[in-house]
Amino acid sequence: MGHMHRLRLALVLTAVAALLLLAGCGGGSEAVPDDPSSERATLRPAGSVDNAPLGYVEYLPPGYGDGTPRPLLVFLHGTDENGDGSEPALGRLFKLGLPMLIENDDWPEGRPFVVLMPQYAHAAAQDCALADEVDSFLRFALNHYDVDKDRVYLTGVSCGAIGAWQYLGAHVDEIVAGAVLISGQARDALAQAHCALGRVPIWAFHGDADSIVPKVNIVSPIAELKACTDPAPVDVRLTIYPGAEHDAWSRTYDLSAGHDIYDWLLGHHHPR
Repeated sequence: MGHMHRLRLALVLTAVAALLLLAGCGGGSEAVPDDPSSERATLRPAGSVDNAPLGYVEYLPPGYGDGTPRPLLVFLHGTDENGDGSEPALGRLFKLGLPMLIENDDWPEGRPFVVLMPQYAHAAAQDCALADEVDSFLRFALNHYDVDKDRVYLTGVSCGAIGAWQYLGAHVDEIVAGAVLISGQARDALAQAHCALGRVPIWAFHGDADSIVPKVNIVSPIAELKACTDPAPVDVRLTIYPGAEHDAWSRTYDLSAGHDIYDWLLGHHHPR
């Protein structure tokens, strides 16, 4: 009888242990991802990738390479992050924006984008004239990565946003299916492309108290663009943060301001 009792007790304890193990596996929302975003970010210094016109940081989402093209999101930095694209210089990109979120493991693994973050050397004195650099980098990315050509998106801050606006002024919707542009100016782009600029869905963000790029440089052009009828803009939005200065990007990219820019971007496809 003693042997049978011990056997039954061992079976009960084994069953209890199994139940506890299953219960412990249920806390998925609190679990740390096995493969955090920082481990999927790779420096690609200038000259290290064939045909790449600039050095850049690369982020590949989980599952990339399985034959399913992913949406592409290209991030353009500000003046303080300028550099020559070398490995040491690329480290400056992690100061803010998407690179910082990815480096700090604040980028959800369910977000499906291939994120590429090129580094350029233009100074603010050159008016952030980046249209050619952006165009060449986008074309490289489309050839080099397995991305969905109908879901190519552009985002940038400060000088990068100004450069993105200038790119859109020159190329409109040739490649880009949507853009989130923060703390930039749109006057030059509107003067170049006029109402055709509205063929690209654009969501602009700006600080009400921005003294570096005063809000008039975005408010007036967006108002003109929204008034277009030939063609009418596809989806043009402007969000002004009351009392905010030049940094309108932190609360936008981390979604703490309540605007899901990533879901909004994914809702737009290139109208081929």
